[in-house]
Amino acid sequence: MGKRRKTLILTFVMGFFTTAFVLPLISALSVPSFDAILVALFGEGSIWALAFSLLLILLIAFGVRKAIKDYA
Repeated sequence: MGKRRKTLILTFVMGFFTTAFVLPLISALSVPSFDAILVALFGEGSIWALAFSLLLILLIAFGVRKAIKDYA
């Protein structure tokens, strides 16, 4: 298995375990969900909340892509 493939698999596994273990802990600590924060910031059904979410997702995706490209 190549180094790049191992890196991608490790990234996937770390993301899975983070979701499986950290999200229930955050929920147990009564931290508000991202949906509740968006409604508090922009109001119910706001197009700005959608734009903000899309921008955040794109920034995370490009950051992860750059990190994987630099590492591999």
